[in-house]
Amino acid sequence: MERLTLSSDHYQTTESVALLILTLGEDISSEVLKGFTHEEIRVLTHAMSKLKDIKANDALKSIIGFFNDYSKHSGILGGTRQYITNVLSKTLDGNMARDLVSEIYGDEVRTHAEQLAWIPADILANDLRKEHINMQALLIAHLPLEYASRVLEQYSTDESAEVMYQISQTQVLTAGIAETLKDLVTRCRENYRSGGNQTIKGTKVVADIINRFNGDKTEIFEYLSIMDESLADKVQDAMYDFFTIFSQDQETIDAINNEVNIELWAYAMKGLNEENRGFILNSMPNRLALQLKETIEQLGAVPLSQVESARSEILAIVRRLHTDGKIQLSFSSEARLT
Repeated sequence: MERLTLSSDHYQTTESVALLILTLGEDISSEVLKGFTHEEIRVLTHAMSKLKDIKANDALKSIIGFFNDYSKHSGILGGTRQYITNVLSKTLDGNMARDLVSEIYGDEVRTHAEQLAWIPADILANDLRKEHINMQALLIAHLPLEYASRVLEQYSTDESAEVMYQISQTQVLTAGIAETLKDLVTRCRENYRSGGNQTIKGTKVVADIINRFNGDKTEIFEYLSIMDESLADKVQDAMYDFFTIFSQDQETIDAINNEVNIELWAYAMKGLNEENRGFILNSMPNRLALQLKETIEQLGAVPLSQVESARSEILAIVRRLHTDGKIQLSFSSEARLT
C-alpha cells in the first residue's frame, strides 16, 4: 500500500491524515499505519486521540467527500481510546501498543495536572489525603517532578513510602482512570479557587523576618496590634514553629527534653527526615536515644493527626518554656547542636 506522508500541504496536515485514518476502519488503518515510522505513528495517534465528535464541515476539502460517504456506514464519532488501541494492537507488538496508548492518555492527564503546580504543596497534599491512596499516587505521578517532590514532602515517611509503592505498581492508565484523574484535578483546582487561596502565608513570612530582626521587636508588635490585633496574634503564633527546635543549642534542647517524654517524641518524630531525627537522638544520652528508637519502631504506622497533635503539644511546651524565660530560642535556620 502506498505510504502516506506528513507533508505541509493543506490537504495532508497531521490532523487531516489522522482524520482520514479514522475513516478507514481498524483493519485498513492498521495496514496504513505500518507504512509510517514509529515517530510518525506516535504523532498521528496523538492527533487521532484529540479528534472528538467529528463533523464534515470541520474536515479539510481534500477528504470531505470521502468522509461524508464513509461516515454513513462507519458511525465514526472520533478517536476513542478503544479504536486507537485496537488499531495499534494490530499494527505494533502488543506491549508497544499498550505502552503507546498509555503514554498518549498519560500525557493528556499530565498536561491537565500541570495546572495544579500553582497551588501550594501543603494545600494540595491536604486535599489529596481525602482521596483513595491509589488516586493520590496516580495524580502525584502525573505532576511535574519538582512539584511532586514538594507535595510528597508534606506526607510522613510512611505515607510517602506507600504512595511511591502504589506508583510503582501502576503499568497501564485506562481510559476510565484517566477521566477520573482529570476530574480530580478539576476538583482540586476548584477547591483551591473557592477556599484554598484564603490560606495566606504572609503571617509566616513576617514571623520569619521578625525572628531574625535585631532591632526592637516590641515596636513592631505594637504597630501590628494597633493595625490588627488578631493579625499580630497570628504572627506571634507563626513565630513558634515545630522545626525551630532543630536550630537550638544543647542547653535549650536539654531543657526541652526534660519536659517531653519519650512516647511524645516518638509520635512527633514520625515522618521526620534522618537529619532531624538524628538531631534529637544525638541530644540525648545513649540509653534514652536507644529507648526512643525502639519506641518509634514499636509504634509502626500512625495517623497523621496523632503526629500533628504530638508536635503541637511539644511546641506548646517550647513556647511555655520560652515565655517563662527558662530557655532562649534561636530562630536561625542553622542547627546549633554540638
